[in-house]
Amino acid sequence: MRVVGRRNEVLCREDDSQRGELEDHLEALSRLVERPPQDEDKPLICTLLLRSAKSLPALALTEMRDVLADAGILAKVILSTVEPDQELHSLLLALAALLPDGNLNAHVRWARKPQLLDAHEQAVYGREMCWTGDAVRRGANRRNRLAFFEDTPEALLHGSRAFEALWAASDLVPIHLLDIHAAERGVAADTSPGDASLAVASRSVEGWPLLRN
Repeated sequence: MRVVGRRNEVLCREDDSQRGELEDHLEALSRLVERPPQDEDKPLICTLLLRSAKSLPALALTEMRDVLADAGILAKVILSTVEPDQELHSLLLALAALLPDGNLNAHVRWARKPQLLDAHEQAVYGREMCWTGDAVRRGANRRNRLAFFEDTPEALLHGSRAFEALWAASDLVPIHLLDIHAAERGVAADTSPGDASLAVASRSVEGWPLLRN
């Protein structure tokens, strides 16, 4: 198990630590892509439980969507916050790119029930790595920067089972939010090319967690 502990010190250091943690998620996804599948009939899958589409694993998935799609890797995501913003749109586009049938409804859920907010953010990258962050109920300005990266079979099994339980307890995402083509038209109308590049360069990143007892 690798523990990444980062506390709020100076803003520039906080930005550096977030970028460093994002690189850890990108590395985990890269390792998953490089791993040969054990069962050709069962594709590799990433499961993410996140506070929002601004969470670091969501940003990593969005950044690597083309590579993951080429490798045939799927993803399922549970979000505790579903706001119609640029990050959510980008995450849904990434998910759609990984789906052979484009059925987003079967790959994203909304953890809207209050009792689910005690869960911790978590990412299970196939059989490679399990990441656990802070509780999803905690806002970005109050989150604990302690994060766990584990690659033991026990951690991966625990993460997979926790995700399945939370998936079953979560709700469908409102259908209008899943209309990525309508959202894309809205983004194009509201954002000039210059604004869009600035938004990508300065987008904020958040962390997240899953149930850890």
